[in-house]
Amino acid sequence: MPEMRTAQRLSARRLADLLGRWRGAGHGYRELAESVSLLVRDGRIVPGMSLPAERPLSETLGVSRTTVAAAYQRLRESGVVHSRRGSGTVVRGSGSTREGLWSGAISGIDLSSACPEPWSGLAALNARAAAEHAGAFKLIGYDTLGLPELRAAIAERYSARGLPTSPEQIMVTLGAQHAIFLIARTLLRRGDRSLIESPSYPHAREALASTGALVAELPVSAGSAAGAGSAQEDGGYDASGLLEIAERTTPKLAYLIPDHHNPTGLRMPDGLKSSLITALAGAGAYVIADETTAELSLGESARITPFAAHAEQRHHQDAILTVGSLGKTVWGGLRVGWIRAAPELIGRLEAARRIGDLGTGTWEQVLALHALNQYDDILAERAQQLTARHRVLVAGLAERLPEWRPSSAVGGVCIWVDIGERVSSRLSRAAAELDLHLPPGPRFGSPGTFERYVRLPFSAPEATLAEAVRRLDQAWRSTTVGAGGTAAPVLTGAVI
Repeated sequence: MPEMRTAQRLSARRLADLLGRWRGAGHGYRELAESVSLLVRDGRIVPGMSLPAERPLSETLGVSRTTVAAAYQRLRESGVVHSRRGSGTVVRGSGSTREGLWSGAISGIDLSSACPEPWSGLAALNARAAAEHAGAFKLIGYDTLGLPELRAAIAERYSARGLPTSPEQIMVTLGAQHAIFLIARTLLRRGDRSLIESPSYPHAREALASTGALVAELPVSAGSAAGAGSAQEDGGYDASGLLEIAERTTPKLAYLIPDHHNPTGLRMPDGLKSSLITALAGAGAYVIADETTAELSLGESARITPFAAHAEQRHHQDAILTVGSLGKTVWGGLRVGWIRAAPELIGRLEAARRIGDLGTGTWEQVLALHALNQYDDILAERAQQLTARHRVLVAGLAERLPEWRPSSAVGGVCIWVDIGERVSSRLSRAAAELDLHLPPGPRFGSPGTFERYVRLPFSAPEATLAEAVRRLDQAWRSTTVGAGGTAAPVLTGAVI
């Protein structure tokens, strides 16, 4: 007989931490069911995981067992979970498909995606690459370091931006997320200390935590646009506070998004970059500098100096691993990223990589090489496009939701918005009722934090953003009415 696998059980305490401030007025079991659905949809509860038994969860949440039982029944009816003998209530795998943002007419809007549509010249680039590189199809089709021509082109761009780089310092990866996980599993061990900005890119936090490392946080202020006259004087960063935390934590690995930060869109001041490098690298830490969105500026396209170039001592550059990608600039489907690091580190990363994957596809690398040959034109087009979309989003919020305070983004693809009340998860559930997928603020920090915030990308077309703001306004009104205790939104199944 085949061996029966026991589902991993989520503890009642852990689920309570993930739920945060889930409960509002009225229909408690419905809100509980919708909150769990939201966690499943956002990937914080994974398929195959077993939910806590009813009694311990009811005791931990301080609700009746009847409420938990009704919530679980609602989850079963909506297909989010099923009952399995010996495992209890188990999360199902998702069999749904999503049309995405670029399918034509507006229906469902996915604000979990902060990735623009494919660059307009991608089809022509593909045709030209096929005509000029037919020999690529005679190669094995993948490798763990990258095509020599592509590594040279990436190195040349770093040198042009002010950071002298050789091809031996470059590894081509399967996008930025692959690069971050590869670095984390190569350099971190269980019990090591790591450091990440808060808020930050959720999958980077998951990469650090997946190694068993302890994760400490560097707080990043929102830099509210309401005070734009002074917000950029410090870039939204408390320099002395950040340096004190960095020195006290003494991490093995730190993860930073220094330019056009996700989710705030802010840029770290150059002086703080130098001081953080000195504090972290000087104490023996490695630093991941995620530059996935560094060259996406609002306004005129600008040449951004790489983070590692701000090292005041040359040997500190060897502690910095710079991650880049074409996913936000050219096309999310072009799964090509890279790591710039000291040659010794590149060797360690390649050895670790051979355990997990065979390398990056040759044809994707050929396309990436052609894209880099005209990268400045691509960035100029993206800057114009994203600037117009950012303007539409911010203007729409000012008109419909003037009490919300968006961050003073200067680049990237998203803003971080202070909504004024700790109801981000409830707002997310109300938005789902309007076919609007809005990840709640806690998705970008540790459990229970950032209930006053939401991340709003401005990567979608203007008409989609305008409709998104209209639905946000409607969801906000239903959420705040519910919070006042006079009514609460009736929540049905989650929209996937």
